[in-house]
Amino acid sequence: MSIISGTSYILCGIKCMEVRHLNVNCFLGANSAGGFFSLYGGFCSCEGDFLHLIKAGPGGGKSGFMRRVARAATERGCDTECVLCSGDPDSLDAVYIPELHVGFVDATAPHACEPVNFAFNSDYVNLGRFCGPVDDPRIVQMTDKYRAMYKTAYAYLAAAGSAAKAEIPGLISAETLEKVKKRAQSAALRELGGAGKKHCDAHEQRRFMRCISCKGELALAEDVQKLCKRIYLLDDRCGLADIYLKQMNAEAKERGFGSILCLSPLCPDRLDALLLPEPAVGFVSASAVNIAEPYRHVRLDALIQTETLQEARGALKRRDKLVRELTGEAVQWLARAKEYHDELERAYNPHVDFAALDAFTDEVIEKLFA
Repeated sequence: MSIISGTSYILCGIKCMEVRHLNVNCFLGANSAGGFFSLYGGFCSCEGDFLHLIKAGPGGGKSGFMRRVARAATERGCDTECVLCSGDPDSLDAVYIPELHVGFVDATAPHACEPVNFAFNSDYVNLGRFCGPVDDPRIVQMTDKYRAMYKTAYAYLAAAGSAAKAEIPGLISAETLEKVKKRAQSAALRELGGAGKKHCDAHEQRRFMRCISCKGELALAEDVQKLCKRIYLLDDRCGLADIYLKQMNAEAKERGFGSILCLSPLCPDRLDALLLPEPAVGFVSASAVNIAEPYRHVRLDALIQTETLQEARGALKRRDKLVRELTGEAVQWLARAKEYHDELERAYNPHVDFAALDAFTDEVIEKLFA
């Protein structure tokens, strides 16, 4: 399933008011506290979808191939969902064209995948055939160094995740949790109506709209705003946004609204945001995505007693600083991994017949839009 599924500006399988073409970016993978976290398994898996799984080595033209396909779709007025690489956001890992029910995905590690039903709803695209024999001792060295950098980065992210989840005793009471849930219920009643009658069958999807990469922490704020006209920005210094978002998701599901759950890249069991494309309303953690002019600001931190919050202020600052420092250290190692991966690609590039690859890409595009 895709953020954009079906035709004519349909999100999450639900038709919206269409006046424009929608080209949305997202992430399906995350460098998390538990290592690489993948959501690729549910990509391009709606009824009638066909997924092409691309196989090739580093520097083999996978990202460039998909960018050309995505650009061709956009030029022809089609909606697209482009999946950016969490390791290198300048690279593309997948693209989906809902009008054609067609997707392409980089099916190599760390998000390796195979056809579900070969030739029925998926197949291979072998771009590796455009690469000739490579006799370069740097291949093994760069691959080993690249993987070692990731291993170290994940060690720091594991520490950052543990720190982020460290509870401050006495900060959040059971009474505060109930207040947060009631605040979400009130917003649901206002935005989604009563819960007595189901609107339709809910389609719940999971995406990352933020990543921890070689370029630091990046958030796709513009893409969130493409999907939602009204955005509620939630205070999250004390960790209450996750409670609010999960309650709001339950309220949306009860009413049958399709939703996009935006997971935290560091701790994927927590939510960064909840996007409801049909009513075009989103609920976003202020600590995750910077929305300059939100529709409403929900001051969740104010639900904690002032005295309690003041007592915890120092501990909150120290915890936030520690998470930033550990994540920052991980980013440095991810950047080093990117350097080795770039070297690896440069070692392969001279052996790739890019002219033949370009000609093949032209053929694919011509068949797609014939």
